Amino acid sequence: MAFGINRRIGLRILDKSSLERIHWASMHVLEQIGVGVHSATCRKLLADNGCDVEERTRIVRIPSHLVAEALLKTGRIITLAARNRRYDARLDLSHSYMCPSGNGAIAIDFETGERRPSTKEDVSRSTKVCDAMKNIHVHWPMVNSTDKPPSSCHLHDLEASLNNTEKHIMYETGVTVPDARNLIAMGYAASGGEKEYRARPITSALQCTFAPLQHDAGVMDAGLEFAKAGVPIVYFCMPQPGATGPATLAGSLVVGNAEVLSALVITQLAVPGASVIYGLGIAPLDMKTTIRAGGSPEHALCSAMGTELAHFYGLPSCVGVSSTANGPGDQVCVEAFTGISLPLMAGADLLCGIGQLEDGTCLLMEEIPIEDEIVGVVARLCRGEVVNDETLALDVIEKVGVGRNYLAQRHTLEHIKTEHFMPTLMERQSFDAWVSGNRKSLLDKARQRVTHILSEHEVPPLEPTAQRDVTRIIDDCEHRASKSSL
Repeated sequence: MAFGINRRIGLRILDKSSLERIHWASMHVLEQIGVGVHSATCRKLLADNGCDVEERTRIVRIPSHLVAEALLKTGRIITLAARNRRYDARLDLSHSYMCPSGNGAIAIDFETGERRPSTKEDVSRSTKVCDAMKNIHVHWPMVNSTDKPPSSCHLHDLEASLNNTEKHIMYETGVTVPDARNLIAMGYAASGGEKEYRARPITSALQCTFAPLQHDAGVMDAGLEFAKAGVPIVYFCMPQPGATGPATLAGSLVVGNAEVLSALVITQLAVPGASVIYGLGIAPLDMKTTIRAGGSPEHALCSAMGTELAHFYGLPSCVGVSSTANGPGDQVCVEAFTGISLPLMAGADLLCGIGQLEDGTCLLMEEIPIEDEIVGVVARLCRGEVVNDETLALDVIEKVGVGRNYLAQRHTLEHIKTEHFMPTLMERQSFDAWVSGNRKSLLDKARQRVTHILSEHEVPPLEPTAQRDVTRIIDDCEHRASKSSL
C-alpha cells in the first residue's frame, strides 16, 4: 500500500464563487491596506518590483499581478523526502499525510505522571514513538530541549529527531538568519552534503506570519535563507477570529490568506521556483477563557477551508489540528476526531497537530497512539469504496450460495485486511472477555504500546560521519554563544 492516506471521497465547504470572493477580498487587502513588512531586505525587494512601500510605517501594498506571477512560479508537487525513501511524503494534492504538532515546552513524565519542562530525552522518546506509528507520516519535534542552552536547544531538537526517525522532519525554529543557517547545515550534514540534500530535502521549515497582516523581520529573512538553500517552506498564518482577525471565519480567512500570499510573493521574487506550501491554522479566541480554542469545530472548519483555498491556487496545504484538553480522556478524543475528520475529508495534504494536549503545548506520550488510531478510522472513511468486478464478488456469492458463510473463502482472506479497519487499541471484545482482561482502558492500552515501542522499536541512527558533523555544528553554535556572553 502506498505511503500516506489515499483519498477517494471528499467534501466541499466553499464553492468556487466563495473561493473567488475570498481571493479578491485578499487582493483588495494587499493592494489597498497592505501588510507590515519589518525586514528591510524584503521591503527593498518589494520596492524594486513595483510595490508601494512606506518606510516610516513599513507598510507595503502589493499589486495583484505579483501574486499571480508568484503562483505561476511555485511548484505544484512537493516531495518531503525522508532518510528512508519508503517514507517520502509526496504532496501531490491526492494524498494526505499526518504530522504531530511541535515545539511545546511541557511534558507529562511517562514514568511519574509529573507535569514538568520538556527535555531532549522527551524529544528523543516521542520521536521514536512517532516513528513506529503507521498513521504518522511526517515528524515535527513535539517539544523543546529546554534542558539545553537557549542558543542551541532548537539544534538539539533536530539532532534528537534525526537519530530517532527515518521520516521527514519539519521544524518551526528558524526565526533568525543564524538559526536558519545552522538548521540548513544540519540538514546538509545528515543528507551527506548539499547536493544530496537539494535532490532530496529531508527537512522543511514552517515559518509563521504575524496576525494581523504582518511579517517579522527575522522570520522572513530566515525564510529567504531556507528558500535559497532548497529547504521546502510552509508559510503558516494563525489569525484568531475575534482577536487578531475578524470574528467571522470568512473574514479571518481573508486576513490569513493575504499574509500567506504576500509571503509567497516575497519568496518567489527572491528565489523563483522555491518550494512553498500554503499553511493555515486559524482557531478562535475563546472569549470566556481568553485561550485559543484549538479543539473547536471552527478550527476544523478553517483547516478544511484553508485546504480548499490552497487547492484553489494549485498549492499543497498544511493545516492544523489540536485539542485544548488538559488531560487524557473524552474531551481530547472528541476534539481530535473533529479536528482530524473535516480537514482530511476536505483533502488536506499535510495535517499537523496530533498527539498533544493544551493546544499543542504539552506532551502526553500515551496520546500519540490514541490519535494514530483515530487517524486510522478517518483514513478508512476517506478511502471510501471502489465498485468493480473484484469488489462486487459475484463469483464468490454464486459459489457460497444460500445459507452458508464466507469465512473460508480465499476472497475473504485476500480482502479482510484491506477492506476492514483493524483497531489496535479500541475494544471489540465481549464484556466477559474485557473483564477477564483486567478491564483495560484505551489509555491503559496506549501506555502498554508506548512502553513496548520504547523498549523494542529500533531506528537506525545517523551515519557516524553525519553525526560528527551535526555535533560539530551544535558545538560551534554553543561556543559562539558563550563567547558573545562574555
